[in-house]
Amino acid sequence: MRPLSQTATALLLGLLLFPGRACAVLIDALDTTREWKVQRIEFFGNQAFSADELSEAMSTKARAWYRVWEDRPSFDPITFQNDLEKLQRFYESKGYYGTTVAYDLEVDESKSAITARISIDEAPPVLISAVDIEVSGDGRAQTALPKELPVKQGAVFSEAEYQQSEQILRTVFLDHGYAHVKTERKAQVNVDERRANIQYRIEPGPIAVFGATEVKGIETVDPEIVRRELTYRSGETYSQSKISESREKILALDLFGSVRIAPAETQGTPAVVPMEIEVTEKSHREIRLGVGWGTEDHFRTLLEWRHFNWLGNGRRLSIVGRYSSIAIRGAIDLVQPHFLTPSTRGALNLSYDQEDEETYLRHVGRFAPRLEQQFSRALMGFVLYRTEYDKLNKIGQATVDALGPIRRKGFLSGPSAGMVWSTADDPLNPKKGEVVAVNFDYGGWGGDFNFYKMTAEGKKYIDIGWQTIFASRLKLGLADSIGASENLPIFERFYSGGEKSVRGYVRRHLGPLSSTGDPLGGLSLVEGSLELRRPIWKELSGAVFVDFGQVSKRAFDLPFGDLQFSRGFGVNYTTPVGPLSLYVGFPVHPPHGDRPWQINFSIGTFF
Repeated sequence: MRPLSQTATALLLGLLLFPGRACAVLIDALDTTREWKVQRIEFFGNQAFSADELSEAMSTKARAWYRVWEDRPSFDPITFQNDLEKLQRFYESKGYYGTTVAYDLEVDESKSAITARISIDEAPPVLISAVDIEVSGDGRAQTALPKELPVKQGAVFSEAEYQQSEQILRTVFLDHGYAHVKTERKAQVNVDERRANIQYRIEPGPIAVFGATEVKGIETVDPEIVRRELTYRSGETYSQSKISESREKILALDLFGSVRIAPAETQGTPAVVPMEIEVTEKSHREIRLGVGWGTEDHFRTLLEWRHFNWLGNGRRLSIVGRYSSIAIRGAIDLVQPHFLTPSTRGALNLSYDQEDEETYLRHVGRFAPRLEQQFSRALMGFVLYRTEYDKLNKIGQATVDALGPIRRKGFLSGPSAGMVWSTADDPLNPKKGEVVAVNFDYGGWGGDFNFYKMTAEGKKYIDIGWQTIFASRLKLGLADSIGASENLPIFERFYSGGEKSVRGYVRRHLGPLSSTGDPLGGLSLVEGSLELRRPIWKELSGAVFVDFGQVSKRAFDLPFGDLQFSRGFGVNYTTPVGPLSLYVGFPVHPPHGDRPWQINFSIGTFF
């Protein structure tokens, strides 16, 4: 590679002698009267960081290989020169001081295209030789120090981890009541000896308690609705985590566009810290429209009207309609927060549903009051009572022959209860944590049905490195009638297979089928999945998976010995109208009459 300071005379001669061929030039040799396009960006010599990581640090981008419908990005010489400086600064911020960056531009005159070849000469990393933390004041403050920090002796010096460690130290002291803590950081980097000495100095100040809280910015909302969401009380030891949790709870009311909670301005370091909450109200009403399409439910749409402060007191009212080829739903939901206790929500649901499955067509009108209890940030429990009238049509004779008598209409009345434990970092796209859900349903209090049903499902997400997430899932289910078999509704049986179940199988086709191929469901269920997920480029991510499952027609007969497996791959892409997903699954033993592979395609949000 040529150094950046080399003149371009010889390269210009090369362009004159070989005008139709690709040749290597420097920026100064480019014809500035032409518009150049970025063909490719290639990296050489990079060992510590991947080409994707280096590309992310640059503003100059090549067109993604799969975006063939787009024009190639323009090549701007000034931006590219700045990118070379960014790359050098990137290496310095990661501890690789002294790394040099050189380049060649391969010019294709016929296409006005440029391939940038960037050569990295990586210097040895600077290692942390010592981490010193000095805490002034009495010895009690020493107990607040965390056991470990991102910066460690012997590790590569990273500016981000160096700054992050100071923020962690500050947050820890704020959580232990030191509302007036001050921190300083200092790093002595010896490039010649490839070592860095890190120092942090902490002045904790006195331990403080929360004082009175003033709410500002309120226009139409009762200030008490804001105050009751606070997780701290006047007189309690100051804690930054309680402030953050309070802000999240206030934002969750959906009444405010912004929320700021901070100590009020005071002189000195008072032991009682007055607090201020500044909010900006937003509209209390919202209309939501959603559309999508999938291989199972085909066209789907949602229309919802919501009021987040109906008749005051933070009460929520929702009127929603949903449509797809499988399900039609109309519902009214009323939710009352702080019902009975601050951590309890009361809810009422009135709905009408139609479910058009292969095995049956179900019409159901339902009224279901519900109580939800938030025991902690991770643990939630609920109880509800179902009162509904069900009517079934389109049940084939082959299904009746296989299952026996089926009650086609009647009242269902009974309680349901459940618990959900979740430490997942993101409910929509988790990268770490776990989710455990347990549900129990009983039908038999004054209705025409008499049954029980239990399900338990666990999910685990682990970041295994290389931007790869290992996701696993296991679901178990048990159900049975009490008395005659027809006391268990056919719609309460377990079914398996499909996009949200075991991919590679037609919806509900994993398990017993009638002589005409209709799913029969079962009384015992095992389902699970093992999946590796990884981003590919920007909004595009990919996955490979192994799914498994089975349904048994017998009660208390979890079919671990008869599991059916499928494997496959898929991609996900974020679009302006919602996520786009395409998964291809291959069952090891496909059911008779089904294809040996299944495609699950969906665009738009699931409702």
